[in-house]
Amino acid sequence: MGETSKMQDADGLRVIVVGGGVAGLTLANALEQANVDYVLLERRGEVAIQLGASIGIFPNSARILDQLGVWKTVEEESEPISIVHSRDSTGRLIAEPDESSAMSRKRTGYDTAWGERQKLLRALYENLKDRSKVLVNKGLADIEHEADGVTAVCEDGSSFRGDILIGTDGVFSKTRTKMWEFAEPYHPELVKRDRNCLISEYNCLFGIAYLKGNTGLKPGDLDTSYNPGRCALTIAAEGNKIYFFAQERLSTTYRLGSIPRYTQEETEAFIARNGDIVIRPGPNRLTVADLCKHAITYRLVAIEEAKFKLWHWGRIACAGDSIHKATPNLGIGGNAAIESAAALANGIKRLSDSCGREGRRPTQQEVELMLAEYQKTREVRAAGVVDASWALARAHNIESLKDRFIVYQVMPRFAEFLTERLAGSMIGATKLDYLPLPMRSLTGTRPFNPSQGEGLQESRLKRMLLALPLLGLAFAAFFVMDARPSIQWAEELRDSGVVQLETGSVPILRSFYGIKGFDDLFSLLNTYFFPSVYGYDSASRRQVISFLTDGTVLLTIWMFESVRRANKLTPLQWPNLFALLGQFIGIGCAAPLYCFLHYTLSPIESFASLDQRLTNVRWSRAALPAVLLAYLVPLYITMVWPDLAARQLLLFIWQLYPVWLSLTLYAVSRLWPDTEKTDRVHGVHRDRPTMRWYVGSASVLASAVWLWAAWLPAGQGHGLFQGIREVFLPGGLPRSRTSLVEFTGEFLRWDEVFGFGSHLVWLGYLYWDLTAAGMLKEGWLRMMGLGVLSLLALGPGATLGLGWLWREEILATRRHRDALTVESVGRLHGKFRKD
Repeated sequence: MGETSKMQDADGLRVIVVGGGVAGLTLANALEQANVDYVLLERRGEVAIQLGASIGIFPNSARILDQLGVWKTVEEESEPISIVHSRDSTGRLIAEPDESSAMSRKRTGYDTAWGERQKLLRALYENLKDRSKVLVNKGLADIEHEADGVTAVCEDGSSFRGDILIGTDGVFSKTRTKMWEFAEPYHPELVKRDRNCLISEYNCLFGIAYLKGNTGLKPGDLDTSYNPGRCALTIAAEGNKIYFFAQERLSTTYRLGSIPRYTQEETEAFIARNGDIVIRPGPNRLTVADLCKHAITYRLVAIEEAKFKLWHWGRIACAGDSIHKATPNLGIGGNAAIESAAALANGIKRLSDSCGREGRRPTQQEVELMLAEYQKTREVRAAGVVDASWALARAHNIESLKDRFIVYQVMPRFAEFLTERLAGSMIGATKLDYLPLPMRSLTGTRPFNPSQGEGLQESRLKRMLLALPLLGLAFAAFFVMDARPSIQWAEELRDSGVVQLETGSVPILRSFYGIKGFDDLFSLLNTYFFPSVYGYDSASRRQVISFLTDGTVLLTIWMFESVRRANKLTPLQWPNLFALLGQFIGIGCAAPLYCFLHYTLSPIESFASLDQRLTNVRWSRAALPAVLLAYLVPLYITMVWPDLAARQLLLFIWQLYPVWLSLTLYAVSRLWPDTEKTDRVHGVHRDRPTMRWYVGSASVLASAVWLWAAWLPAGQGHGLFQGIREVFLPGGLPRSRTSLVEFTGEFLRWDEVFGFGSHLVWLGYLYWDLTAAGMLKEGWLRMMGLGVLSLLALGPGATLGLGWLWREEILATRRHRDALTVESVGRLHGKFRKD
């Protein structure tokens, strides 16, 4: 009991840490550097024991280790992941190799490193200045909980008293079991739920091997073999060292108390069943059996999964695997444990400082409040890690049709799918609030941000509800622009066979493509453009030329958005489908739908990383040339071609411009190499000059044509506003008109109002987002006022283009108000480490 008495005589708050694993030693380091007294009790005879296990250190925990002064050692003894290969059961690549590790390093300042768990434990232990506080052979036997303190009783009879007890003693935690006993009378249903939540549906053979000769594996290669019901994963290090995992689905689901422990014979049987899993195909064929033959250590274990709800009771709390246990498939469970240790240390430090200033020990109520805040801080992110690992385990083992779709359809089209999934779990990571932040963590292209990331994502449903006015514009456009009353007039004109002009008649072309139904439809659509094409409605001709010139701005923006990295795997990748829809029902109906989807799918958090704002330069450089060649130039030629009959032929071709635009975009893009992989790391601003020139030039052209269209009546004694009213403003509902010419004029004016009106409302939404994120310093109302002035002075196309460009400038140069950058940390805290 001498050790107990010694602690009772000590001054200040005391913490008992049970378990010397990753979470326990991280907490010990954090408490030591917080000047908080503690003792760590480890049941084994040594701290850094070799169990054949490896561990991945991701940027979220690397930053914490860097704050503690451990990262340099860990980094030197680990292998940074460089290329990820995803393979099927034969070893064939499912997707092109994912080389996004360099991008991850550029985003955060840290590599994802892989190494031996033993070496991480040793680095944490040796980083302690006073290692006498770490005691081995101290297995926990009992906990005594009192109002003024808590006592850990060890199996050897020694006991240790403190103010708080933290259990970091693993998935079969004795601390958690004892905590349940204390809590059960007060929270019986919660304890019952937790006793049954831990399950095991997979087992896993993990080990370390040294291969001989030329293996074809390079240091940093990560290979995953996807197979129905089983999988394997390897990480290659220097010297032909291989960390490996092999996993299979169990025949039944096990729960706490019945989870199997495997014998050597069962391990050998596992290898016999799964040794044929292919890691790499020939000529350097590598299988799980090959790895086991050259292994220096391997072990078969059941894999547990759990999200516990009772994290603390009284003066007791749990951290790490004892409270949130993930499968190893994502490799992020140890990182979650490090974050939980940091969150606990932050709370303990604040409580210690508060009590220290008053010269007293913390009450149980104060401890409980601090532990409740710890759970609140970590629970959502920890649950996200468990869920993500759960999902990846099922994908690795191809458990369902959804998993098969992701593996064989999504991943081949988006190789960095898993990297992006991981990014969300990095950005909102916990840090040690009382230690300076390393400079490298503040200079990445995706700054850490405590208000973003796993569990803090903006609700897509909420954004959808906020964007309902845009959807309302689409419904209003369908109502206002109802073309049914005019169809009979259009059919009569088409079937009459001629267009009557002042200079004579022009025969109506009924067939062009040689497909009767197709030709009938497009010849009918053509009749609506006759007043503009042949100029017998002067105002409509000017309006259409200006309106469709403005479309150059709109389409160029849509092209940029379609190749933006943040918009991958969304409908925004196919803008020409919206353009084609607009050709049939009017852009006034299609544009609000596009804007509604864009706002719903593009929250500010999508641009947390500068590379997510980036567009694929190969395609974006082709945007305006393709729009000019396939859309605008054919339109102008159609309007002015001297052969009046030929104008209809050209109109037939132009009507399908979305198809020609897709083909032209592809052809023109071949003039440049695809540099996206390099740009996302080293050239995140490479597309900005192209954006400025293209959208800026299209805006200048749109404004000039708009002013021409509005001012042309000035020669007849009218002013600008009279011209705007005559050419651009609708005078009533199209259905109220009595002829096809009048109907078409009103329809096209409404088409422009809804088409560009929805985009200007969309810009307002986007600027609202920027304001909420603290990125719009000029003020939302001021920007809206400037938008109105621009609309009157320059027209809708130029206003859309300039407004979009300014938003692009903000996304590229300003960070979210909560982003941890050199500027924000220096301004708010003045604490970062200049290393």
